[in-house]
Amino acid sequence: MPYKTIESRDNTLIKKIVKLSQSSSYRKELGLAVIYGAHLVDEAIKHNILENVIVVDSSIAKFNNILENEHLTSYVVTQNIIEKINLLDSFVEIVGVIRLPQEQLIDYTIVKDYILLENIQDPGNLGTILRVAMACGINSICLSANCVDIYNPKVIRSSQGLQFGLNIYTNIDLYDFVTNYLGKVIATTPHTDKNLYDYNLKQSIAWVFGNEGAGVTSELLAKVNNLAKIPMIGQAESLNIAMAVTVCVFEMARQRIC
Repeated sequence: MPYKTIESRDNTLIKKIVKLSQSSSYRKELGLAVIYGAHLVDEAIKHNILENVIVVDSSIAKFNNILENEHLTSYVVTQNIIEKINLLDSFVEIVGVIRLPQEQLIDYTIVKDYILLENIQDPGNLGTILRVAMACGINSICLSANCVDIYNPKVIRSSQGLQFGLNIYTNIDLYDFVTNYLGKVIATTPHTDKNLYDYNLKQSIAWVFGNEGAGVTSELLAKVNNLAKIPMIGQAESLNIAMAVTVCVFEMARQRIC
C-alpha cells in the first residue's frame, strides 16, 4: 500500500499540521506551510514543493494517482481527522504540506517591475493582489515586516497558489528598497495633485501601496519622488487596497499593450 493510515486526532503529524495552519512563526521555523484542496495540491506538485498529502478515506479513489506518487509521503485519514486539520470554512477532501522556498536577496542591478506592500493585513486583499500582479506580468512582490504572512492558508486560498510561481521578498526594508531601486518608484496616495493617468508607465516601475486603513506611511511617502492618486468622479473617498492595485497595474498593462 503506497500510503499510510492515521487513525488518531492526537497523531504527531496532525498536531503539526494544525499548528502550521495557525502560526506564521512555526511556518518560518520549519520552512513548511499547509494548503487545502485539490487545485492547490496540483499547483504544489507542478512546482515540486509538495512534502506530504493527506486524503480523507472516502476520497481514496478520487485521488489515487496522487496517493500512488512514489515521490510523496501520503496519508489517509478519517473524516473526523480531516475536519480537525481543516481550519477554513469550506469542506476539503485533501490537504497538503508544502516546502517554503528559500528567499533570495534582491538584485538591484536588474531593473524590473515590483509591487511593494506596506503593512497589508487582510489575507483576502493580499491574495487578490498576487493574482493581479501575475495577470499583469509583475513577478516580484516585496512585503514589509508587518504584512500578513504570504503563506497564511487564507492568503494561499485567495491567490489560488500563484505565489508558488512568484518572487516573494518578505520583511523588506522598503525605505532601503526605494533608495536602491534604479527604476521609477510610484506611491499611491490621495494627498497629491498628480493623477495616475498623467504618468508614462512603460518603463520599469516599483509600485508602493499601503495599509488598508492608513495607506502608505508619511515616512515612506517622503522618500518617494512620484506620487499618484486614482481619480474618482463619484462620491467614494477611497478604494479597497486590492482594487487600487488593480486599477494601477492594469493601467500600466494597458499602456504597454497599446
